Amino acid sequence: MLLHAANFRKLCWVLLLLTSTVASADNDKTQRELNALNEKIGSLKKSISKQQNERSSTAKALRNIEKDIGELAAKLHHTSNKRDEQQRKLNELESRQQQLRKQQISQKALIAEQVRNAYTLGKESQLKMLLNQEQPEKLSRTLTYFDYFNRARSEELSKYRDTLTELNSIKPAIEAEAQALAETNSELLRQQQALLQQKQQRANTLAGIDRDIVTKTSSLNTLDKERKSLESVLQAVEREITNIAIPASYKPFSAMRGKMPWPVKGKLLNRYGAPRQGSAVTWQGIQIAGREGDSVLSIHNGRVVFSDWLRGAGLLIIVDHGGGYLSLYAHNQSLLRTEGDWVKGGEAVATVGNSGGQRQAGLYFEIRHKGLPTDPRRWCQ
Repeated sequence: MLLHAANFRKLCWVLLLLTSTVASADNDKTQRELNALNEKIGSLKKSISKQQNERSSTAKALRNIEKDIGELAAKLHHTSNKRDEQQRKLNELESRQQQLRKQQISQKALIAEQVRNAYTLGKESQLKMLLNQEQPEKLSRTLTYFDYFNRARSEELSKYRDTLTELNSIKPAIEAEAQALAETNSELLRQQQALLQQKQQRANTLAGIDRDIVTKTSSLNTLDKERKSLESVLQAVEREITNIAIPASYKPFSAMRGKMPWPVKGKLLNRYGAPRQGSAVTWQGIQIAGREGDSVLSIHNGRVVFSDWLRGAGLLIIVDHGGGYLSLYAHNQSLLRTEGDWVKGGEAVATVGNSGGQRQAGLYFEIRHKGLPTDPRRWCQ
């Protein structure tokens, strides 16, 4: 029997070692895949940078300013979330403090009543009962009552001490959280002011671009160049980066047809496939009206394969959902996730903006399958 137990323990150790080795191998494989993905994305971005070096100095200035705005807006978004979380904690602490104070008053009143009752009965009552030779049954009940009464009073005193202890500890916690919240609010204000300055610079730069585009022909040529630039990136992503391994727990993109939410709530401003500005260039996605700073949500689980500024698209993020499916989110104010990040459906990946030279805030949204655009209205509710 001892031999069997020893063998069993050895077997457990072997299985544990094998499991650990397999898990380590899986982690190493995942890390290698991630490194390979990042390497491909890095090469792709270098290639894009070379292609876009021919832009005018005004366009370059716009790119730099919008990237700066994106970084500031992302910090602002995180700081705002931090502020909201701190405010929530502070509200909870203050609510608990009020609850404890009410509890303290109630406990104090109950203890005072018990003390009055004890004084009224007096300790000699038990002795009197014994001397008066009360009936045994009545005497037993009375003594039980006294014992219960004393234990109840002891419990209430213990609870009261616990309440006082928590009240004493919660006060410095409230003060610390309030101080942290004040500091976060100051940082938030500083970031908002810096963002306003960058937006003013952007407005001045856009005015310069407007002077460069003086005719409808030049505007359409710019639109055509921007579309081709985006197409080249999408083709490169499709060729080099897609078909990554999606976890088995993720529901296939194809199974979510007509069930996915839109990335932002807003009015759809164009019809898929319609001409853009009366040109031969057609809409391959949907422009959605939005409020600057609102969250842009990934429509489904996947991995970020592009997160950067691109001519015509502004701050752009592309998510690979496996099975040859991509979703694209352009003209963002900020990018909240970077290449290689896994995202879940409904998770914020960016914030609504007007980057890429847009005048109004909104989101440009595309869905692609094996390199070809598909109407988002067939996929989203």
